[in-house]
Amino acid sequence: MAPFSLPADAAFPAGKAAILPAPLPTPSHGAGGSFSIACSTRINAPPSKCLDIVRSPADYPSWNPFCRLVEIDSQPPSTTSSPDQFHLGTVFTFDVHFNTSPDSKPSTKSQERVSILEDIVDPTSKKVIGHRIGWIQIGPQPDWMLKCERIQEFIEVEGPDGKVTTEYRNWETFYGLLAVVVKLAAGEGVRKGFEGWMGGLKRKAEGGN
Repeated sequence: MAPFSLPADAAFPAGKAAILPAPLPTPSHGAGGSFSIACSTRINAPPSKCLDIVRSPADYPSWNPFCRLVEIDSQPPSTTSSPDQFHLGTVFTFDVHFNTSPDSKPSTKSQERVSILEDIVDPTSKKVIGHRIGWIQIGPQPDWMLKCERIQEFIEVEGPDGKVTTEYRNWETFYGLLAVVVKLAAGEGVRKGFEGWMGGLKRKAEGGN
């Protein structure tokens, strides 16, 4: 897969999640989506720490109100270490909560496969400036009806005190004939879930509960 680069002028809502007026491309599915949900925030922690949190599904109940339970279904044959973490090709299942209140029950389950896990490299300096992880939904419908890919980026930026912090960008793009139905039926639930995910990750990475 060729290195993926999102256009620099793409609009990521700061500190909140929103359904974007124009869909964003994803590494596996490219352009031509029906709609995207996206958010961004600054996290006072290095990108590597943020990525480690997202790659450690056993800890999701401690910080993630949107996807509180994650079960790893299979690991790629090449995995020789850290079988409890996400790797490229890991298949896993989320319990998804569109209602992010603490006592809510799961709204649905979603099986996913890690589709991308790579460093983000500055094209000019060739230095690693961050990390990217993404996953695609596996079924249950054929791709021409509905497919989606979720991408999270952790980009190194210098904080006001000179310390390394992270610009966090998160988006999911939905494709196919049923995408408009998903937008109407569950778009607002996913949007609120993204905000809960983003806020929980920020608190966890910055040392809070």
